[in-house]
Amino acid sequence: MILFAIMFAATTPSALTDTQQGDIACVVVLATLAEKQRLGTAPREAADVQQSGKRWAGIVGSRITAQSGQPRELVAVAMAEAAKSEFARPSDLARINTCTQQMAAELATADMMANPLPKPVKSK
Repeated sequence: MILFAIMFAATTPSALTDTQQGDIACVVVLATLAEKQRLGTAPREAADVQQSGKRWAGIVGSRITAQSGQPRELVAVAMAEAAKSEFARPSDLARINTCTQQMAAELATADMMANPLPKPVKSK
């Protein structure tokens, strides 16, 4: 019985933290930018995020799902709802740049984890 209670407590979903909500906001900013880039209405100064943004959205979504215990579908709905209001806003280049830097750092970390350093060669 105690083991069941511990397992249940470990999987109980929690509310999204401010950091998680901030991550969702950045994903939405870059998803909106990617859509505007596809439509040709994005600021020219902004980095192209059409491919990297998709990958990062998956990483952030998976991380938030794991951390919060919320179902993946609920996290996706939170992202979609945030995107609806973001698309109507004018592009904020400073905010875009901040989110692009965060995305680049997290993608670099993910790449390093996916490609570990080679094992050292033992000298004879």
